[in-house]
Amino acid sequence: MLKKIKNAFSLKNLEHNCFGCSSHNPIGLKLEFFKTENDFYSIWKPSKNYDGWNGIVHGGIQATLLDECSEWYIFTTYGRSAVTIELKTKYLKPLSSTKGDIKIFAKEVSKKRNIIEIETEIFDSDNILTSQGFGKFLMFSQETSKEKYGFPDISEFF
Repeated sequence: MLKKIKNAFSLKNLEHNCFGCSSHNPIGLKLEFFKTENDFYSIWKPSKNYDGWNGIVHGGIQATLLDECSEWYIFTTYGRSAVTIELKTKYLKPLSSTKGDIKIFAKEVSKKRNIIEIETEIFDSDNILTSQGFGKFLMFSQETSKEKYGFPDISEFF
């Protein structure tokens, strides 16, 4: 069953201005996320505003897509906030900004205490793998997530 993830941050706070996910940021990516029984992903329509070379999505934007999808996987799976410790990226093929929607997938590789490792992949509109990411993330406790970072209850995402 497909579930669209609600952006609980933007719903609670009109000042929420995350470059990756806020619907309120006029220059942001405005990412939305989806979850099925087996997959966690985002669908994003690139534009030339995010180009590096003409017609190719900038590598830094691609890294942001990989990082943001990883974070949202953690948010909606564990109900906790997290920060990126390490993010490795591999750029396999140019990612067109003009051919249509792309998909970013995230999956958990391992979790030891409060360190979680996530693999991510970007597929272009022709379903060709263009970029891969591997990240390590430090998850905060639920108490710290709520008290220090105003993290919403996990139920607010669904």
